[in-house]
This record gives sequence, structure tokens and C-alpha cells, in this order.
Amino acid sequence: MEKKIYVAVKALVCYGRKFLLIKRTTEARGDYYHWEFPGGRLEFGESPMQALKREINEETGLEVEKLILLNAWNSFKDECTEIIGLTYICTANGDNVMLSKEHSDYEWVTYEEMNDYNLVKGMSRQLEELNRNYINKYINDNIRRSL
Repeated sequence: MEKKIYVAVKALVCYGRKFLLIKRTTEARGDYYHWEFPGGRLEFGESPMQALKREINEETGLEVEKLILLNAWNSFKDECTEIIGLTYICTANGDNVMLSKEHSDYEWVTYEEMNDYNLVKGMSRQLEELNRNYINKYINDNIRRSL
């Protein structure tokens, strides 16, 4: 079997003091009815930031800014498919979400509430690896700027 590597980008999309989770449907690639961060795969020729902005807009209708890389990770979809991922934090231009057909629901939640949701496999581990202090500083800095 041919081995494949894909690059994916995901984002903690921040608005106020909350983050966006979106719920997958059967139109998505697996992990149906689980919650996740917006994002997806890079297309040929795209930078990670270009891909992330495109994916967030396609999936939620939101525009984002202030993208900052939080971490890099990898996972295996199966024995021949590896996904290299980059997780960013960014600020949404509003909280009015318009979902694509890949998602059926959304919630704006605090960082602490995320694990209360049925998250896509591996996402709980990823949340544990993120620097909570850095995320809180990002939120506080962006709230202060918007006042």
C-alpha cells in the first residue's frame, strides 16, 4: 500500500473569552458527530495560514486575524496515512457562524469546557499539550485591545 502524508491546520478561534467548536456530520471525512476545531488540509501551493483562513471561512463563514502558531502534532489515520498538523490560535471578526454541510452544530465555549464535548480522537491530548497560560494571555491581550 502507498503511504501518504497530509498537512492539516486547525485553530482555536477566539471571540471574547470563548472558542469555537464545530460538530462533524457524515459529509466530513470520518469521526462523524464529534466536535473539533475548524480547519482542514492544505491544498497544493497554499501556506498554512492561507489554508487555515480558507478552511475557517468555508466551514464557518468567519474571517480571522492575529494567527499565532501554538503547536505541531502528528497522528495516524490508518497504517498508511499520517497527518502532520499545525494548531493556531486566532481571533474571529464576529460570532455569527454559518456552517458548511460538513458540520451540523457549533458552540462557543471556554477553554475549560472543551473536554465536556465528544471531541475528535486525539483532540483531548492536544488540549493537554497546549500552554494554558499562553492561551489566557492571548485572550486577555485581545480583549484589552477591543475595549
